[in-house]
Amino acid sequence: MYLISEVPPMAVALGSIMLGATGQFLFRLGMLTYGKVTVTGIWGQLGAIIFTPAIFAGFVCFGLSSFLWLVVISRWELSYAYPLVALGYVLAIFYGTCLLHEHLTFPKILGSVLILAGISVFGLWAA
Repeated sequence: MYLISEVPPMAVALGSIMLGATGQFLFRLGMLTYGKVTVTGIWGQLGAIIFTPAIFAGFVCFGLSSFLWLVVISRWELSYAYPLVALGYVLAIFYGTCLLHEHLTFPKILGSVLILAGISVFGLWAA
């Protein structure tokens, strides 16, 4: 069994980012089930919202993501690690398109390509 300290930091970072994006997907899925709320109305419904199964699972994903992220930033400079979080945007578009049947538009595709290009630049010249 691997200890987290034996796992390469990039693998831990990608795991954290995937869990964060999955949490966002689960939040959206849960709110589609729960329904619309307003900024002022959310406080009275907070308990019911949090315990909507998909939303609760989303919080679990975010919690795990946060713990893994602590491992990442203990090993890497924040200015190197944090740009990788932008991969979460690309994953969110993937989840939205493939699992929630949201429209895939040219701006989403172009933005994803630019994000991936920017992360590649960091990977080539950073660290």
